Amino acid sequence: MTETGKERLRERLAAARRAIPAADRAARSREVALRVAALPAFARARVVALYAPMGAEVDTAELARLALAAGKTLAWPRLAGGTRRLGFAACDPAALVPGPLSTRQPPPGAPEVPFEGIDLVCVPGVAFDPALRRLGRGGGYYDATLPAFGGWTVRVGLAFEAQVVPEVPAEPGDAPVDLLATEARLLGLAGRPPGG
Repeated sequence: MTETGKERLRERLAAARRAIPAADRAARSREVALRVAALPAFARARVVALYAPMGAEVDTAELARLALAAGKTLAWPRLAGGTRRLGFAACDPAALVPGPLSTRQPPPGAPEVPFEGIDLVCVPGVAFDPALRRLGRGGGYYDATLPAFGGWTVRVGLAFEAQVVPEVPAEPGDAPVDLLATEARLLGLAGRPPGG
């Protein structure tokens, strides 16, 4: 698929996500959070990396609440100067501050969390498919970051069912996830039980 085709897919699915009424989106986000919180990988995790939602993305507020209630440390992405690879730092969700590109990120001085210190990372996306391929916003930040995590880190895509398509166009350098959680189901690769 050409970059133009990817852009059309992004526009169509971003519109579908925005079309979900806000109250519905909040309820569906809570369902996604419960699916992730039920994962064995979540139970084992000491450090969970989340994202602050942009626009109509799956909201991670309930997942943050569940993680903190279970005594886990939360890490959040922030843009690192001069590279597409994200860095992560630990802080309370209420401490997030405005960052570049309309993001919210940890404040200056928040302790950095190395990739090897993160047990589970939740990943946003515009589209996902059953093969766990992901289409992001187009900046390439998660594609540059996800390979930096080792085999110990479980990568979980968060999406609404409206964002799951039969096939996401993949190119070299596009990074898939290990699992996909929606309000309706959990998807893992065939032959491997979902849940990490």
